[in-house]
This record gives sequence, C-alpha cells and structure tokens, in this order.
Amino acid sequence: MSSTPLKLLLAVLTAFGFLTGCGGKHSNTMFPSVEISQLSSTKELAAYEGGKVTGAEFNRFLAVEGFLNPDAPLNDTSYRKELLRQLVMQKILISHLKTSDKVQKQVEDMWKQIKRSYDEDTRKQGYEVLNIRSSDVTNQLTNQFKLEEYFRKQITSDELTAYYKRIENDLTRVSFTQLAFSTLHDAAAAAAELQKGTSLQNVQKKYADVQTVSKIENADNLKLSSLSPSFIDVLKKQHIGESSEPIKMGKVYYILILKQKDKKTESEVKEEMMKELVLNHINRYIQDQLPRFHVNFSLR
Repeated sequence: MSSTPLKLLLAVLTAFGFLTGCGGKHSNTMFPSVEISQLSSTKELAAYEGGKVTGAEFNRFLAVEGFLNPDAPLNDTSYRKELLRQLVMQKILISHLKTSDKVQKQVEDMWKQIKRSYDEDTRKQGYEVLNIRSSDVTNQLTNQFKLEEYFRKQITSDELTAYYKRIENDLTRVSFTQLAFSTLHDAAAAAAELQKGTSLQNVQKKYADVQTVSKIENADNLKLSSLSPSFIDVLKKQHIGESSEPIKMGKVYYILILKQKDKKTESEVKEEMMKELVLNHINRYIQDQLPRFHVNFSLR
C-alpha cells in the first residue's frame, strides 16, 4: 500500500482510506515509531488565543494517526507541521461541539472496521509501538467525527448543486464513433448524409477510396472531462444516435456519432461531494480563520 499524501485532510478520512482500502485482517502491519525527542511533555509546540498544544498532546495525536494510517510519514517535518495545524484547529473548535448520537455511531462503526482490518495481536502491537491505548484512538475518532459533523452542517444545498455543476463532466461517461476528414468539404458532405439517415457503413465506404475517413473503435466509456473542450461542448448537447456537425481540430475535421451517455445524478454522488466539500471547508478554516487566533508555532 502506498501512503496517502496529507493535504490538510482529516486524519480520520485518511484512516478510512487505509482501513477500507485493504480487505481482510492484517497480521504483518508495521506501525511507525514516533521520534519524540523534541516532543517532551512540557514543551509548548503551539500557542494561540485561549490555549496551547503541548508536546505530549501532539505526540499522542501523531501516534493515533500512525495507528490509523501506518503508512503515514510521522517523522517528516512538513507532515508534522500540517498535523499540528489540524490539532490547533481541533482544539479551538472541539470545546464548543457536543458528541451527537450520530458521532457515537460513527465511532462504533469505525471500530468495527478497525477490528476487521487488524486482528487482536496487531492492535496490541500498535498500542505498544506507538505507546497509546484504545481510549486514545476512541477519543481522537470522536473529535474528528465531531469536526466533520460541524463542517457538514455548514454546507448548503446551493453549495452542493454548484459543486455538482463544476464536476459534472467528471461524472459523465460517453461512447461515440469518431470520423476524421482532411477537408471541410468532405466532412460537411458526410455530416449531411448522416443527418439524412445514410448509414455509417455507407458513408465510410463512400470515402474509403480517398482515405479521408477512419473509425475510432476505442472511444468507449470515456470520461467526458478527458476529452478536448470542442468534443465536450458537442457531446454534452448530443442525443444518442445523433451525428455532429464538423468539428475542426488542427488540420482535421471530425464528426462524432454519440452511442451512449451516462451521467451520475447529484443524489448519487451527494456523499462523495460532501466529503470533498468538508475538506474544502477545513482548508479554508485553517487558511482564513486560524490566523485570527494569532497562533505561534514552535515546532521545528
């Protein structure tokens, strides 16, 4: 398994990626050790208006991350600094948040997943290597789910719809036949014949002798977003079986015949969009709101 890069993500979401991405129990998991030489219990690693983060707190936060995501580069300086920013954000917000029934259920479900992924001996090994207890994992999962719930409540239906419109080309897959012509004259004539009802086979035969047309067999089940903007504009509007007007790209003129188009609905991808938007809100909070607390970081 490769590690998931940390881009100001919730540690629990990284954990989901690890634990749900690997089937069965893992008895050979290698948990990372945490270098704590600069994380003494008395050292203040971050101070902000209303509180601070001690070395002991951050060491425990790092260790739980290592338990949930053994591939995490816990001793990488950049990784640590990003996690420390997360912990500051968590401490600022968490005191105002209650543990809902939903959060408790999420923690219980996460523990079920952990036990499906780690057998008992593996869990014990993790606690020993990382110097944590199961209660530390539970506490951190609870905090993370509380934060996720907090940010989810800020996401409006209008924001979801706007996000869906931005990514709808990624959610649409198309299959089409592509004809390529070297001249606009031939392309326009072929397009007119196809639109009158002339079969594709007959159009191909007509132009095969001058080698100006070809059929692309592998234009199947492609993401709409992976195509050129000119193709996207046409295929978004096309109906199944329709042939397009000539599309110029470079020195070639194309005709597209749409065979299939499948687009996931907003309701089908709502949960995935919510997770992305939660991360966006977290990033914005860290970038825009955290500075208001005059945070002073001393982690080197």
